[in-house]
Formats: sequence, structure tokens, C-alpha cells
Amino acid sequence: MEENKKTEQNQRPAIDRCFFGQKSALKAQYNKESRSIYIGVGKKSDDDKWSWNNAKIKDTEAAEIIRILQGQTDSVSFFHTFNGSSRKIWINRKEEQLFVKIDDNSKGINLGEQEVLKIVLLEAIRLQFFS
Repeated sequence: MEENKKTEQNQRPAIDRCFFGQKSALKAQYNKESRSIYIGVGKKSDDDKWSWNNAKIKDTEAAEIIRILQGQTDSVSFFHTFNGSSRKIWINRKEEQLFVKIDDNSKGINLGEQEVLKIVLLEAIRLQFFS
């Protein structure tokens, strides 16, 4: 019993937060096994199935997104290539909305969602280094 408790305490918690709209969604995740941060933008088809464009991002890219969320800059973009597949990621602020686009999928999030996303990304960065 005591050994099982120690194992549970040593495990890094995973983060999985999704911001759903009627036809689009944004997710931010932290994978505890790979110690990696992911973002994804989903699009709902007419037959109610979701298709996702996901990207693994570096801690410095997460920090760039946080800078936009804090109003320090208005936009950033990244280009990723992995296993022969490439992704273009754009994050832009327009007035009170933040828009995240990965390839052809995009999602706008409101001010409250932006605050939660900032906390999620800060925690994911913290977990990479301190857990």
C-alpha cells in the first residue's frame, strides 16, 4: 500500500484542456511520458466527426503564445516538419479574440478562455522542468 502511494506521487500529471465551439475547437495538452507540449485545432464535419491538426511545440514557442496572451505582441507563427509531414501554425490577436490556426483548421477564443490557456501553457512549461 505505501509503495503504491509513492508511485502515484512520483507520476507527473497530464494536462488536457479543450475549448469547444460548435464547429471548431482548440486543445492544449501536456504529455507526461514524453514531457511534451501539444496544441491542436479541430474542425467538426457536417456528419459530427472531428478532424484534428496537432503540433508538438517547444517551451519557447509556448512562451511566445503566452506573450500574445499577455498583450506583449500581436502575432506569432511557427513551421514544423515531422516524419515528412509539415504544419504551419499561426496565432494572432484581433481586438479581444485570439485566433489559432494550424494548417486549414482555425479557432477563435474569448478573453476568459485566453486566461485559462495562459495558465495551462505556464503549467506545462513548469512541468517540463520541475517534475
